[in-house]
Amino acid sequence: MSRSEKTEPNTVGLYWDRDGDIWQREDGGWRLILQSGIAVDPVSVWDWDGGCVRDYAPFTPMSSFAAG
Repeated sequence: MSRSEKTEPNTVGLYWDRDGDIWQREDGGWRLILQSGIAVDPVSVWDWDGGCVRDYAPFTPMSSFAAG
């Protein structure tokens, strides 16, 4: 696994970032779902390539917490 894969997951799904915000990874990019407990624009997909999303790493898959 490369460094970029460790900080910016390629797998489609829901993730918490280091601040506790919730992101959704889709085939077309990232969608910020919840920030500081407040819902964010649910329509926009941010096609961030080149590291912008990595600024919010590390990402933890939400399924990791749901299984526990």
